[in-house]
Amino acid sequence: MTGGWKIKCNRSFSNDAGFGLERRWFYNYTYQESGTRFAVVHSLDGYDEISLTAEFKVAMSEKEKLYTPEMLGFPRYIDTDLDGGKTPEDAARIFDAVLANTAAEAQKNCVIANSAFAIQVICPKKRIEACIAEARESLESGKALDTFRTFLALNS
Repeated sequence: MTGGWKIKCNRSFSNDAGFGLERRWFYNYTYQESGTRFAVVHSLDGYDEISLTAEFKVAMSEKEKLYTPEMLGFPRYIDTDLDGGKTPEDAARIFDAVLANTAAEAQKNCVIANSAFAIQVICPKKRIEACIAEARESLESGKALDTFRTFLALNS
């Protein structure tokens, strides 16, 4: 991915991926000043998400921590495991495959890891292991796909 992405749940919660350490610092500072619960994630090898290819930092309102994929029970991947395709249509097919639980393990695990930290923003008392389990169950059971279909139906 290039650039940053942002999931805004409501005015009280945000999960951001900052491309570059300077942008990560800016988001971290801005959200701390606003009182918004947040998580800013940044992979130390340059990805603007938790890529599971290297160590990554997660900055939240109450803590900032360096993680490795292995600390969370994930294997470490190489960048070719996470190919996003060459066109928007390729990326859309991968997105659909992740939601259908038919994507490559690396792609699914990256979505699970990123989703787990978004869950922890909303439920800060949950341990990250419980958030990973919740994200995995949502993806593997089809609940994430059902939620996305509902979102599409409501916004069409």
